[in-house]
Amino acid sequence: MKKIIILIMVLSLILSACTGNDSSSDSANDTSSTQTTSEDAYGDEAAADQSSDHPVDENALSETESNESEDKASDTDANDKSGYAMPTLPDLDFEGMTFKDDGYEIVEYKSLSDGDTANFKVGGMTMACRFLAIDTPETSGNSGLQPWALPAKAFTQNALENAEVIILEKDLESDIVDDYGRLLAWIWVDGELLNYQLVEEGLAWVKYLYGDYKYNPIMITLESNVQKTKVKIWGEDDPDYDYNDTVKEVTIAEAKTMQTGSTVTLRGVVTNYIGQNAFISDGTASVYIYANKYNYGALDDIGTEIELTGKIIEYNGLMEVSSIVDKKITVISEGNEVVPSEVSIDDIGEDIEGDLIRLTDVTIERVHVADGGGYDIIVYKDDAYTTIRIDKYLEDYPDPATLEPGMVLDVIGSVGQFLENYQVMICNSDSITFK
Repeated sequence: MKKIIILIMVLSLILSACTGNDSSSDSANDTSSTQTTSEDAYGDEAAADQSSDHPVDENALSETESNESEDKASDTDANDKSGYAMPTLPDLDFEGMTFKDDGYEIVEYKSLSDGDTANFKVGGMTMACRFLAIDTPETSGNSGLQPWALPAKAFTQNALENAEVIILEKDLESDIVDDYGRLLAWIWVDGELLNYQLVEEGLAWVKYLYGDYKYNPIMITLESNVQKTKVKIWGEDDPDYDYNDTVKEVTIAEAKTMQTGSTVTLRGVVTNYIGQNAFISDGTASVYIYANKYNYGALDDIGTEIELTGKIIEYNGLMEVSSIVDKKITVISEGNEVVPSEVSIDDIGEDIEGDLIRLTDVTIERVHVADGGGYDIIVYKDDAYTTIRIDKYLEDYPDPATLEPGMVLDVIGSVGQFLENYQVMICNSDSITFK
């Protein structure tokens, strides 16, 4: 019996040992599972600890990421001009094309009025051309000289004077000419669009979009991008512009060396008058006084010495003094002797612009009556030619119907300029003596 009991006890111990191993195995598996969970938890705690030591501002992170995105976008915008890259000139043979019939014409540059208006030889005639869809600051007119006007003019002048090939492009959605008879065109200079370049340089606004012009989308997008840079007209001061508009008391010769838009006080004797306007001289040089349609009695009395303050402007090549301050002209003296200088046609040019001259024994070659009023008498002597201008402002002038080629005459007038051509501007019919 005792043996049996002992055997049972041994078997129980053996069974216990076996059961313990199974529990231990399960426990190990559980422990292993628990350890895995603990490691995950440790990782979370470590992350939490790191967050505690180095707090992360989610808003700041978003801001940083946003700024980086904006910078990248900005860099992309700066380099990607797909929306406003300069257009290209069609690959065509432009020789023989005409602006009117074909939409393109190779032209010859003649002279410049300001940054957005130039004179070209088109179809054998010199014509003024207004650059389509842009506007540069004014060099003259009622507003006088504006900041960045002269740099815009210089930019255009440099481009046109140094061009090898200039092509005018007509826009099918635009009128051919404006209200002033100027051609309206896109200007291509050696394959580059000058209208575009002026806007790109910050020297012109996109303006006067009266139709769905060919390059409107490109020009509008370009202007928007340039405006953001605040360059030149968009936010910079013109270093050469007199923002204080200082009045300078100078001789006429000194005035002729000054920049357009300067305000000057001049004194001179009236030598010739053209309607309400006049030429004055002070012995150093002569200049045209434009009255802006005001009636100044002192300007139609030859020999009267006057003093005035106004702005220097240039209109179609002729230097003028306009925008007379306070609309005031002071009479200094009267009855001064005025004697014209005897010159030849070859002498007529910039050096004597504004001077009162006399030409003798010149012959009429032809008479050209202008559509806008007034007319021109083309005369010659010794193979040299010039124009006698009968201005539309004159009330007393020769009837053009009485003038015939071959007539010989003497003429007294002031040297004026229209575009690249110098001319003799007369006062009235007494200025011409027929032989």
